[in-house]
Amino acid sequence: MNSNRRWDPCIYHRAAHAESFVREYLSEESRRILLVAGGGFDPRSTRVSEMMIQAAPGRIRGVYVREERPNPAAELVRRADQNCARLQEWLPTALIRRIQVLAVDNAAVGGRNAVALIDQIPLDGVTDIFVDVSALSLGVAFPLIKHLLGMASSSGANSQINMHVVVMDEPPTDHAIRSIPGDQPAPIHGFRGGWGLDKRSRAATLWMPQLSRGKQAILRQIYQVLKNVQKDTVVCPILPFPSARPRLTDELIEEYSEELREDAWHVDARDLIYADEKSPVDLYRTILRIDEARSRVFAAVGGSQIILSPVGSKALSLGALMAALERDFTVMYVEAIGYAADFTLLDARKNSPSGELVHLWLHGEAYGSPGVTEGTET
Repeated sequence: MNSNRRWDPCIYHRAAHAESFVREYLSEESRRILLVAGGGFDPRSTRVSEMMIQAAPGRIRGVYVREERPNPAAELVRRADQNCARLQEWLPTALIRRIQVLAVDNAAVGGRNAVALIDQIPLDGVTDIFVDVSALSLGVAFPLIKHLLGMASSSGANSQINMHVVVMDEPPTDHAIRSIPGDQPAPIHGFRGGWGLDKRSRAATLWMPQLSRGKQAILRQIYQVLKNVQKDTVVCPILPFPSARPRLTDELIEEYSEELREDAWHVDARDLIYADEKSPVDLYRTILRIDEARSRVFAAVGGSQIILSPVGSKALSLGALMAALERDFTVMYVEAIGYAADFTLLDARKNSPSGELVHLWLHGEAYGSPGVTEGTET
């Protein structure tokens, strides 16, 4: 345990433990929940909501964000409509709100629009906020979580609001959905960190991209932007290990062999970072350890700047989110301008779901409130 870290220890659950905890926690009659989630085509849009609504009937206010992008495929729209209809059937009072993710020039504005939307939602009487990122893009999810965490943290000791983040981690479904990236790498709204500031111009820059299947084009774009600003950028890729697929790390190293060469990203074998695929808390702690070591080393020569690009699994990306929230790191991202999906595979996953629920408790009564035991990772 490190007392200088906000989430060390951390309340964290996964799989059956997460479902059991959430059901039992929400069964308490005193809980009044605001659930913020995605209302899209992803079959996971309804999974967490169904479980929570069953556990806390009549005590959930739902806000579902419908991400709008130009010229979506008709089948994607149909499936999103179907999911939203199901959500409103279960929760008739739910608000389903559309936000534009891209401006007319394809600049990413989804995060800013999502924050403006959530600012209109009153928190009167709310004891717990749950953000389900299963069907939200990171460019929308990260700003939403940061803003809601700030609202929960400023609610005051006498009306403390608990803040939770959940995601249905299901890699096969992720593989069935392919994002079509734009061409404008930029920091996610609210996660600019020190990017572009004069006081960081001399800082030793470390880029930590999360390697994932089929994301080379996105990461190449980001790397080029970083090199144009800070040519001496050091790259330390994040690889999932251990992972559900024992050979995944080897497969990623092979897939990114061109990028990892010394004449490309200049990555030495000692620069590779391994993080437990099933534990966002493990990645969070790893990033903070690296930041603490670099801060000491580069303190006298301009300091250190860490830039994160979590383009892999959403569960693992939550570890990068936690680190960025705590240390104000830059999160560089390329927003998707659209999606393509393998509908046969999606339907197969829908009929035979095998994902694991991940739950992170980020703020509230578990962390140092009077009479409550300090949180621990479980």
